[in-house]
Amino acid sequence: MRSTVWLMLMLTGVSAPLQAQERGGFIVRMGADTLAAERFSRTATQLEGEVVSLVPLARAVRYRAALNPDATVSRFEIAGEPAVPGATGLRTSAEVRFAGDSVHTVATRGDSTLRFSVAPGAGTLPFVPFTYALYEQLVRRLQQSGRDSVSVITLTPGQQQSFGFSVVRRGADAVDVDFLPVPGFYPGGQPSHMRVDPAGRLLALDGTDSPLKVVVERVNDVDIAEYRRRFSAREAAQGPMGQLSARDTVSVRIGGAAITLDYGRPRRRGREIFGNVVPWNRVWRLGANAATGFTTDRDLLMGGVVIPAGSYTLFMLPAPEGSKLIINRQTGQWGTAYDARQDLARIDLTSEQLAQTVEPLTILIEPQGDGGVFRVRWDRTQYAVPFKVR
Repeated sequence: MRSTVWLMLMLTGVSAPLQAQERGGFIVRMGADTLAAERFSRTATQLEGEVVSLVPLARAVRYRAALNPDATVSRFEIAGEPAVPGATGLRTSAEVRFAGDSVHTVATRGDSTLRFSVAPGAGTLPFVPFTYALYEQLVRRLQQSGRDSVSVITLTPGQQQSFGFSVVRRGADAVDVDFLPVPGFYPGGQPSHMRVDPAGRLLALDGTDSPLKVVVERVNDVDIAEYRRRFSAREAAQGPMGQLSARDTVSVRIGGAAITLDYGRPRRRGREIFGNVVPWNRVWRLGANAATGFTTDRDLLMGGVVIPAGSYTLFMLPAPEGSKLIINRQTGQWGTAYDARQDLARIDLTSEQLAQTVEPLTILIEPQGDGGVFRVRWDRTQYAVPFKVR
């Protein structure tokens, strides 16, 4: 699931658009950054569209789905290329057939072709990152069920590992969608909130409570050619955007102790961070993606607590009245997997306002006095706690 959630399989070669009863588009943003734009058309039997995205590269993807009356999909074709038409770059494609509980795939990546079948279950839907017309299909499945909630298995074309969504109606115009829990990886309970109309059309999506953090707006149409040009120009000027949260490692030697920190670094992107992107009074992974790892080869004394030499995972509990650093014994898990029973300690952090805004989350371990200090800086806030080496 880790590779599936954020991996965009980019492909080429889908036929010309059909005449459709409905047309629309979606703009996908994270804070001040526009990450993707989608244009689609839909009839009772077919859905097709094109998505241009910046993550991790400027790419364009075209897709076409054959729709069944029960809101399932019988066939899915997808194709992608660099955002600049005709540019040199990887071209990949896939044709996917859904039959019973099985999914049959022919995927091409460059000069290589792979054929395989998996059996994730009946009613499996295709999933493509940044393709919100497929999120609409989740809502239609909910409507077809006649229930207040459904679970839907999805599969990214070209991948063999499926994952699922829970889709829950919260009101006449509100539906929540969340990844199904995966033990040791994702506990669930962090949905995106969708606003829908009576026909099941997705009007807007707010993912700020979810791990993905995107906000999606429905528009009447999208100039895909313009977004191709805009995203390509941005990539040429600034380089590829890459992953939304780059991984970084801090290695220091303080007082004879070798200390290493490994964490994901999300960016501010114009958002208010603490109390918003990072909610108050909720355990936070202190980074992004995989859990934040912390290793010391000497015992440390931090906040009156002895941290024995070894490897740990760090979390944080932000609160307006006093935040805490959590030292957790479990290691190697995804950042959304937190088990309080594994806590070694919760240590008080001091906080202060910074004169300058810090764009990417930054964690520092610096010498101070006869020991060191652990600092967390993001947006206009710094949290810190000193420590000594024993």
